[in-house]
Amino acid sequence: MIDRPSPAPGDPPADDDAGRWREAARLRREYPRWVIIWLAPIQRFRAYGRLPGTRRDLTLTADNPDDLAAGITQAEQAAHVEDRR
Repeated sequence: MIDRPSPAPGDPPADDDAGRWREAARLRREYPRWVIIWLAPIQRFRAYGRLPGTRRDLTLTADNPDDLAAGITQAEQAAHVEDRR
C-alpha cells in the first residue's frame, strides 16, 4: 500500500481536481488550436497557442475556465485585427 499525503488545509478535494481536468478537456474541444491544461500544483488553467501573424507562442493563465475562455477569445480577436492591417 502506498501512503499518500493528506491534502493541506485549503486544498480542493480530489473530486474538484478531476472536475477541473474535465473543464480543461471541454475547453480543448472548444478551442482546438490551443493546448489547454489544468495545473493542479498552482490551481490555475493554462493555455498555449500560436495565432496567425504572431511570431511567438502565447501563454494565458486563469483561475477559472470562463476567464481562460475569455482570454483566448480576446487573443484570437486581437490577432484577426492585426491580420487586417
